[in-house]
Amino acid sequence: MNTNDTITTPTTATPDAERITVRSHGTHAFWGEVSGVPAIPATIDEVTPGWLTGALHAGGVEAVVEALEIEPVGVGVGIMSLLFRLTPVYGSGSGPGSIILKMAPPYEQVRAIAAGYGFYEREVEIYRTLGDKVGLRPPALHYADHDAATDDFVLLMEDFGSLRSCDQLDGCSPADARAIVTALAEHHATWWADDRLETLPFIHPWADPPYPQYHLASTTQQWPVVMERFGQLVPDRIRALGDRWAEIGPALMEDGPNHPCTLCHGDVRLDNVFFRDGEDDPISVVDWQIAGVAPGSTDLGYFMSQSLTVADRRAHERDLVHLYHDTLVAGGVTDYPFGELWDDYRRTILFCLSYAMGVCAVELANDRAEALATAMLERSIAAIIDLDADELVP
Repeated sequence: MNTNDTITTPTTATPDAERITVRSHGTHAFWGEVSGVPAIPATIDEVTPGWLTGALHAGGVEAVVEALEIEPVGVGVGIMSLLFRLTPVYGSGSGPGSIILKMAPPYEQVRAIAAGYGFYEREVEIYRTLGDKVGLRPPALHYADHDAATDDFVLLMEDFGSLRSCDQLDGCSPADARAIVTALAEHHATWWADDRLETLPFIHPWADPPYPQYHLASTTQQWPVVMERFGQLVPDRIRALGDRWAEIGPALMEDGPNHPCTLCHGDVRLDNVFFRDGEDDPISVVDWQIAGVAPGSTDLGYFMSQSLTVADRRAHERDLVHLYHDTLVAGGVTDYPFGELWDDYRRTILFCLSYAMGVCAVELANDRAEALATAMLERSIAAIIDLDADELVP
């Protein structure tokens, strides 16, 4: 979820923490098609100096890559994509010193989820057309492509490796949480009930088909897996919700247009946030695959319930939701009372059970992924119970 994300199963081509160096063999036959567009790599083995040269040329960078160091990054951080850092050596011209490459994984279960929701196409189009307009300062784009027939995609982006980041498992400090909540509200205010949201073909309301229907199909399969793997963590009160999620989840999504909507990122959690300390815009957020039109509380509730420890959320929750509301008002949103926001926030807390459900149901092939899934489920359960969010079941 998922730029700071990668599949939880380590790639066989470049195991976690292993670096490989690929060198040119005296040729730059990098064009994958007659049109001059480099072919989308199906595996990381197809990312060669020649391929990267072609991609950079297509993105407007006139440089020739002679050698290329590749290392996986973020293993165990996310779910839906593979992520690598490319460090090129240029034979002529100049280009980025390091580049983040994001691509589709070879795992059928994950690919099916991504195709059902249109994750890969959406993220490519957001970077291509809205990269400097969405707020939350996403990474600069060097090159992007998507194949509608295969759903393969590739993104070459600015490397945020030098920026400060935090571990979602550790939880967000109150100070960092204030910075993130402020940035979220400023972004949401910019797109609040904006007519542009109706003109972008790759941005859809989460309430529209096929999203509630696909949510129904996927969560119906996921809940039994969650109970098999993590049932010991699920109290009866939450089990009752999960058992009815086939009706609850889609109903919550379809209810979205009854509440003020904006452009939501959809996956604002600490693993996807980078901090630019001391700058005017101190927050950058990566991984725009899930972005769509939904109530602004969707991003707020997901961040609060998944990226703060239970203790910190309980201690600072009300103040942070007030901060979000105050920032919306300062950004021109004057017809949204705090009480209405609070109910929308609680409704999001209820819906966030589905995020934990999705993570807990996929293959978790390393310790970090297992710990992240456990934390997401435990934090979601605690938030639902603390806020009596199940009172808002449609």
